[in-house]
Amino acid sequence: MRKYVYLAGPIEGCDDGEIHQWRDQCGHFFVDNITGINPYRAESNSDTPESRKRITMKNYMDVRSCDLILANLPKHINDRRPSYGTTFEIAWGYSLQKPVVIVSDDEFVHKHPLLDVAGAHFTELEEAIDYINILLGEYDRTSWKRGLDWDIVGQ
Repeated sequence: MRKYVYLAGPIEGCDDGEIHQWRDQCGHFFVDNITGINPYRAESNSDTPESRKRITMKNYMDVRSCDLILANLPKHINDRRPSYGTTFEIAWGYSLQKPVVIVSDDEFVHKHPLLDVAGAHFTELEEAIDYINILLGEYDRTSWKRGLDWDIVGQ
């Protein structure tokens, strides 16, 4: 069964590498049944009130339809500018009862009481990807059968 992970993280004030590098990494290392949803996939350079509302609506709809929110909040970007959109997406996920996983090398992110709603906190993206792969990976239907004595079960 296909699972979707919303890839929340800073975009405003970030260069293309900061926006895409870690999201591309998720795409390469998620197991086959997991698809990362990049909130920047349909953006334009327009900064009108209408385009901002469209972006907000699209992001909210993506959070609603995903299975999990992965929020990446690197310290070097947090120090330049807090990611207000990402905190909204974490709150939306929490309110919609979605699992939230936060990755940050910023100790204040992990200590912040509003971000404590996350089901899991990591300092390394690779650890979070492994966690998500286990959590959302394909269920092996035959694994529960291993070791069972079918003569006993069938009786």
